[in-house]
Amino acid sequence: MRMIFPHCGTTVWAAWAVGFALAWVLPAAAPALEDGSSSGALIVARPGADEVWGLDECVVAALDANDALSAERLRMSELRGQMNQARATGLPTLDLVGNWTRSRDPSFALDSTFGGGGDSVFTPPSGTPDWFTDWVGGFGSFIPAAEDIPAQSFLRASADLNWTVNPWKIRGALGAAHLGIDRQELLIGAAENQTVESAISAYYGIVQAAEKVDAVRAQIADQAELLNILKLQHELGLATRLDTLQAAVSLANLQPQLTVAAAGLRNAGATLNAVMGRPPEAPLSIRNEGQVEIDPIDEEAALILAGSRPDLQAQERFTSILRRNQQAQAADNRPYLTFGGGYGYVGTKMDNLFDTGHDTWNARVALNWSPFDGLLTRGRVAETKAMIRRTEVELAGNRRTVQVEVLQLLANLQMARELLDAVRLNLERSEEALDETLMMLELGKASYLEVLVAESNRAQALGSVIDARYEVFSLTASLKRALGRSPRTPLAEIPGLVAEVE
Repeated sequence: MRMIFPHCGTTVWAAWAVGFALAWVLPAAAPALEDGSSSGALIVARPGADEVWGLDECVVAALDANDALSAERLRMSELRGQMNQARATGLPTLDLVGNWTRSRDPSFALDSTFGGGGDSVFTPPSGTPDWFTDWVGGFGSFIPAAEDIPAQSFLRASADLNWTVNPWKIRGALGAAHLGIDRQELLIGAAENQTVESAISAYYGIVQAAEKVDAVRAQIADQAELLNILKLQHELGLATRLDTLQAAVSLANLQPQLTVAAAGLRNAGATLNAVMGRPPEAPLSIRNEGQVEIDPIDEEAALILAGSRPDLQAQERFTSILRRNQQAQAADNRPYLTFGGGYGYVGTKMDNLFDTGHDTWNARVALNWSPFDGLLTRGRVAETKAMIRRTEVELAGNRRTVQVEVLQLLANLQMARELLDAVRLNLERSEEALDETLMMLELGKASYLEVLVAESNRAQALGSVIDARYEVFSLTASLKRALGRSPRTPLAEIPGLVAEVE
């Protein structure tokens, strides 16, 4: 609908009409919150979800079902099995044995030394009475020769007990197994912190992607309204056709950006689903929760805390495990005792195997010592000693690496906080500049190109705020993990970390 004004004041009335339209049509810029985000807002990362996840719920789900963390926990069952194997080195073994043999009974297979075969070769001492000599010679004739004894089948059943007692080896094996379980518990703790960090980063990745989508949508809405105003100005002779064409092109250029931002939001949802152990394509909606932590951090306290993080303690345990293994290996060259015994029955038929008088038993004890084994044990001990030295050097290097990581995170976090303050201020100024340009456009003192530049600057400033806020959230979580703490623990609750402000 074309508006008609009196001829003498056409330009003034047109300017008034355009200003009135701009005041009613263009949306006012929403005031930014203290943290720059819309806290509590619902974000649909992947459509179709009936449940809305908060940050704590996402962390709990990740701790329950994250694949890498679950694998680390299952490793504990393997170590408990190794503990049982270590206990076996100090426990006896019991074997139930049954066999069948066919032979001549050794108790009758006596050679001629004892009078077997009928001819006595017994030579009595000098001075022995003749009657004794004759009696012994005649007694020998009752014992048949070994080859004259018929072969028989014998059935034997017994329970044999064997027990090797090597205190040094038992102590080393059990100690190494205990330390292995302690080390795995520390590794699980480190994996839990890593999982929480991943969940938080993925969660705020969704928030970041959603805010970028909202920013592009807001740009599209503003650009569409500007296009309508420029069309109105063109009809009133206050804008050129080129201005309307430029506005239409700018609006069209924003559509691909919206497509890219929406795809980024879906991908961020898939990432968080995977961290929580869910199918990546599963529907997901979250609440925008969380507050930027600005507590000052004591650098010296941070370095001290980082020295006791779980993965470093786990590496210390590994060194202790190697020492225990060295002790167990060296035990092979030390004396140790072996006890054995057996109890069973022997017979020629199954029906008389367990008859009275058919039982048999044996017992034995041995002192074992193998000081010469082709230098095998010495080689193993030397190898383990070298591994211990190498592990200690690696541990010292890892400690330095951790300190460097903490110092870098502290510097990056401080920089990110300062950058966030700066881009927030820049966003406020860009919004003021956009308002000023729009007001000048209302009065016909600014061109559409100037409005476009102001709007582009505001969009860039808003994107910088979104990225800087995500960087602060991510670096804060990484710092807590680097200090060996759960990334969900507030900075103020980590003992001694927050510096006192004078």
